[in-house]
Amino acid sequence: MPVFSQRELENITASIFRAAGAPQDLAQQVADVLVDNHLAGHDSHGILRIPEYLKSIVDGEIVPTARPEVLQETPNSALISGHWALGQVTGLYAADLAIAKAKAHGVAVVSVVQAAHTGRLAAFTDRAALQDVVMFMVIGTVDRPMTAPYGGAAAVLGTNPIAVSMPNPAGAPVTLDIATSAIAAGKVKVAKARHQQLPPNVILDKHGHPSVNPQDFLDGGFLLPFGGHKGYALAVMAELLSGPLIGAEAYPGVTARSGIFIFAMDAQLFRPKSDYASALAHRLGQIKAVPPAAGFDEVLVPGEPEARVRAQRAREGIPIPDDTWSAVCQAANSVGLKLES
Repeated sequence: MPVFSQRELENITASIFRAAGAPQDLAQQVADVLVDNHLAGHDSHGILRIPEYLKSIVDGEIVPTARPEVLQETPNSALISGHWALGQVTGLYAADLAIAKAKAHGVAVVSVVQAAHTGRLAAFTDRAALQDVVMFMVIGTVDRPMTAPYGGAAAVLGTNPIAVSMPNPAGAPVTLDIATSAIAAGKVKVAKARHQQLPPNVILDKHGHPSVNPQDFLDGGFLLPFGGHKGYALAVMAELLSGPLIGAEAYPGVTARSGIFIFAMDAQLFRPKSDYASALAHRLGQIKAVPPAAGFDEVLVPGEPEARVRAQRAREGIPIPDDTWSAVCQAANSVGLKLES
């Protein structure tokens, strides 16, 4: 299994997207996000996605030279078209605009249409939290369903992720980032690359039978919502916020991907930063002081596991499964860039 430093993996990733037609600045933005996802321990949203994105470029679903554009705007809001740019480029553009508006005006709502796959939402919400902005972000898939509704026997929803990041002056942001499906589709692909089985009760095969084999999902199976009716209900709300509310279906080509809904708020809107920091530290301390249950070493708060993996991988490098690296090399070769697997 090859191991890369952050800089090495960023350079390789950027070079692949440049070879696929992206300008240097856009290729670098995609590389930064994908590698940051590896640093956080979420390999499902890292370079494993490169073959998928290059195929989408060939199929015309991603335009590597495109840049997002504001279609309509107020001081507190914006509607953005991603113009089918690389999804990480669109995610960064939308997040940065929401951050700027929240810091200038207290709160902001930003929506995105014509958006390609953005990947892990915490890459954008953490970016806000590090600038003292609270950010809530959801995506709902309009087409390419892969998750069944609660009580249903066919897929109609996406993984419909939800992310929220809170600034934490004493450490890493406190971040929730979850798929509303029982497992993210990318993690199914990671399990396949690592030759691992899935946990029970997260997928059904194409015949509607429970399975732990990742290939059964890739062969036409579908995901289940997490927590039964609760995950399903959250998935529906993500779908409605990022679809009907913002009018995603009204824009050409939107059936190929999804809409995005972002709410951002200056963390100092209601109280001084010092008071917020003190209250946050106190409450987190109370939570972490709870004695661990049997089988656990300690109580962790959301975002803490990622912060620990980030520190470890910054020191030791980022491991890439052999199957993933081989697939990335093949994809790079397809755009004329020779990498050795």
